[in-house]
Amino acid sequence: MKEDIVRRELGNSRTLEITQMALMTSIICVATMMIRIPTIMGIGYVHLGDSMVFLAAILFGRRKGIITSALGMSLADFLSGYAYYVPFTFLIKGIMALIVSSIAYRKDYRGKNLLNNIFAFAVSGVWMVFGYFITKIILVKFILFKADTYREALAIALASIPNNIGQVTVGAIIAIPLVKLLYGKINIIRK
Repeated sequence: MKEDIVRRELGNSRTLEITQMALMTSIICVATMMIRIPTIMGIGYVHLGDSMVFLAAILFGRRKGIITSALGMSLADFLSGYAYYVPFTFLIKGIMALIVSSIAYRKDYRGKNLLNNIFAFAVSGVWMVFGYFITKIILVKFILFKADTYREALAIALASIPNNIGQVTVGAIIAIPLVKLLYGKINIIRK
């Protein structure tokens, strides 16, 4: 009984909430930076961070999942020397977490339905691939000046699609057992 009261007080604590969010932001950043495989022309990299975006969206819910995903991934880009990606990553990964949490928590699923979660990962993955396709065109044509023509920018952006599909797929494969393992075992207030 005493443990329940302490647990309830800790669960409602703003300090605990901020600490959990900071920890998840850090985990997302580290997972993104831990294994990086450079992509075509060094204009980005493939990483494991998407698995943690999926995990954050399911464990933390919409608001906190969006914040931790957008901040963690943007921080990884900044610290990895890809600062020109930061505004794009912030938007793309935030929306990615929004898509996952919106689908995972629709109806009565509450993030617990495996097939629904896989569907959420797939839909958000399509968004991510599209978002970075457009981002790559903008970067190589207007910011990094690695493409002389729109056709060349389009070719570079198209070449990155398989890497992004692979990244999302691996992220989902890693996230599925982690969600099952951790969901309900960590005292997180979902918002």
